Amino acid sequence: MRLRRGQIFSAIVLLYLFVRLMPDTTSERWAAGLLGVLVIGGLAAAPLIRGNLRLGLLLGGLYACSAGYWLLFGQDTTLLMILQGFLISYTALLMVEPASALLAIGIFLTTFVLRIGHEEASWESLLRQDLFMYAGMYALLRTFRINRTKRLEEQRHTEELRIVHAELAETHASLQRAHEELERATMQSLRYAVLEERGRIARDIHDSIGHRLTSVIVQLQALPYVLKSDPAESEQIVRTVLDVARSCLQEVRVVVHNMEADGSGAGLISLRSLVQQTASTPGVPQIELDMEERAGHEEWPPGVAAALYRCLQEALTNTIRHANARKVEIRVKQNASEVLLNYRDDGVLTPGEPIREGFGLGGIRKRCQGAGGSCEIAARKPHGIAIDITLPLTDSKKEAEYEQG
Repeated sequence: MRLRRGQIFSAIVLLYLFVRLMPDTTSERWAAGLLGVLVIGGLAAAPLIRGNLRLGLLLGGLYACSAGYWLLFGQDTTLLMILQGFLISYTALLMVEPASALLAIGIFLTTFVLRIGHEEASWESLLRQDLFMYAGMYALLRTFRINRTKRLEEQRHTEELRIVHAELAETHASLQRAHEELERATMQSLRYAVLEERGRIARDIHDSIGHRLTSVIVQLQALPYVLKSDPAESEQIVRTVLDVARSCLQEVRVVVHNMEADGSGAGLISLRSLVQQTASTPGVPQIELDMEERAGHEEWPPGVAAALYRCLQEALTNTIRHANARKVEIRVKQNASEVLLNYRDDGVLTPGEPIREGFGLGGIRKRCQGAGGSCEIAARKPHGIAIDITLPLTDSKKEAEYEQG
């Protein structure tokens, strides 16, 4: 906007100058008018030209026209000096170094030489009159251009930083939403694992105890008729019914024992289900799961169950994608205050090799820290990875925070 106002002001000044200094003869007037159109049009088009070479040719051509007009018609040097000032100003404002300084020096020296040869003026007086004036004008306008360029660069950088900040904020919000969705999906997976385990127990009860109880009902219904016709056969039926009832009781005890072994709630069930689903996928390593299942343990808090489930999932994914392992060993232990998960594979990682913790391994460590636990990741001998996870079961504060979140 400032440059546009400057162009308008320059055009008005030049128009006034050409009208004010218009010569008397018709031919000189036509030449002066043509020169005015060329200078005003050329200076108006100069800011639109890109490239030092093209801009230098334009400004140099305008100066050549001005010098030629002055030489041909022998006018007063006022017009030439004013046009020289405009051209040097545009050179300082529009061109970049070193072309700007070279063109300005060339214009000044050419005028200096022409005036000495045409007017036979003293070079000392010309230097005193013109050198400091034009040099100072060039330095002032050049400083203005440098400051304006610096401000524009700062504005551009500020705008780029604002855009990057907005993109980062949007990305952070997206990651936050993805994290929340992932947590919800994790809890949904846990609930699904519990439902799947309940379905398995229901099928076991139906297939075993249900079938035997049906047999008991049928034999008891036939017992009154057998008592009337064959007492000895009735005794055999009673013994058979007692045997079936005892086997049903034993089956109930087995089911109850299995349910007590999963007293940690969705935790052990979900881990077992995750391992079974992963092991059933073609091409994955052999997976061995060892769970220390003892009745009487506390149930796992939802945050601990979700964190352990996600950590095991990330570890299995890391092994499948990067380790080229043949075997995975998983051991889960629990005591009164904490649950421990030991994960081992026989992948390509060797002792001494740096472990690059990307999103997978880094996510395991962060989840453990978020749940108030610890995680140790190291290479094992002769090759493979060892991950040891410890999560507390007694931190009620963290559990409350998790449930509120």
